[in-house]
Amino acid sequence: MIEESLSSDDLWLKIINEGVEDRVEVNQRMLIDKMLARYSSDFVVYRELIQNSDDANATLFILQIKCDLSNNNDDPEDFHNCLINEIRGINNGNIFNEDDWKRVITIAEGNTNIDVVGQFGVGFFSVFSYSEKPMIQSGKHCLAFVWQNGKSLTTFRKELSKEEQTTLSTSVILPMKTKYILQTKSTNEKIKPSLNLIQLKSYLTKVLSFTKHINEIIIEINHKNIFQVNKRKKSFSSIKLSSKLQEFFHLKSFTQTEQIFNIINGSSITLNHIDVETEVHINEDFHKQIENVLKKRLPSIIHIEILFPSDQIFEKEQWNNLTNDEILKDLIPLKYFQEKFSPSGQIFIGLGTHQTTGIGMHIYSHLIPTIERENLDLQDPYISIWNEQLLKSIGNIIRFIYDQTIINIVNNHSQYLNTILSFYSFQTTVPNKAI
Repeated sequence: MIEESLSSDDLWLKIINEGVEDRVEVNQRMLIDKMLARYSSDFVVYRELIQNSDDANATLFILQIKCDLSNNNDDPEDFHNCLINEIRGINNGNIFNEDDWKRVITIAEGNTNIDVVGQFGVGFFSVFSYSEKPMIQSGKHCLAFVWQNGKSLTTFRKELSKEEQTTLSTSVILPMKTKYILQTKSTNEKIKPSLNLIQLKSYLTKVLSFTKHINEIIIEINHKNIFQVNKRKKSFSSIKLSSKLQEFFHLKSFTQTEQIFNIINGSSITLNHIDVETEVHINEDFHKQIENVLKKRLPSIIHIEILFPSDQIFEKEQWNNLTNDEILKDLIPLKYFQEKFSPSGQIFIGLGTHQTTGIGMHIYSHLIPTIERENLDLQDPYISIWNEQLLKSIGNIIRFIYDQTIINIVNNHSQYLNTILSFYSFQTTVPNKAI
């Protein structure tokens, strides 16, 4: 006969009161390594550094690359195939306060500011894919990360002398643990690990698509400015509106601008930009369920932004110039193949994700991603409802833009009719077909 066992509550109390205590340990090295496996996209370190800079209200981001030229024929102007010793990300945003210093050394404690993109508190740790001893210098202080016993992470912070302080900037300093080879020219060589400068320029230019504050990015190699790109907006119209988009979102205003992306001593491109301001209306119970996951509340106002080509882009000479431009062509949410345009828009959550929009427009809003920030979260029962409602609202706005486009085409007899309509020729979205 089986003896009657204690209830689970009684058993728990018995073990707690009479058992031997043993603390749960965390192997921080293995935890970070496993996190890095999820943050394995190209240029993910730069994405995190720039997103953090934008969240800190920076208007300028400088990427400094320090190279060893000893294998480079002693030509100080030729950086091709040189070894990268160190990378620094510098911004002119808010310097660290005490809360920032505490948060950056705490895994999974994301930014509690409801208006910033950072949510999970793990993105910064992608720097360990590049460096074993990263440092942060901000204002009066510098903080260094140190591995102890191979598995525990410790930090040291020191107030610097006045001569060493940087009162107007924050720098993330990454001495490279693996010497990457810098490739500045197109090549068929498969060198690993390497950093392709042309691809990096293209990526950093596309980063500017929806940054809130950063409007200029510079790349320096051995203190020489080798690339500089900026963006500026030209306002067209702003309309105050009051209408319901979906259950959660009420339209407040609709602003149309042009965004001009300009490479210093290079090419430029102008794209149409729509900014829709919406009020969030959700009940408190739903809000608390989201807060339980994100550990912060949703904002009361969100923006839905859309970026798409202007008519002028399709003038033959300009189109040929742009599509042959290795840097600017990736900004255009259209591809041209076999004399046909096809949509290639992306969803941006701060910076770009892997998720396509299925139309010829890039889209940014307060969508909630999976932890690695590459895909939308459609698994959590409450976050998926938020994302789905927001996607439906975006669809309503695109329908409005489409209707206005048709009216303009009819009134102006546009010669680019078929091309403009290609923005709206829907394709299956990837990787998630449900988007």
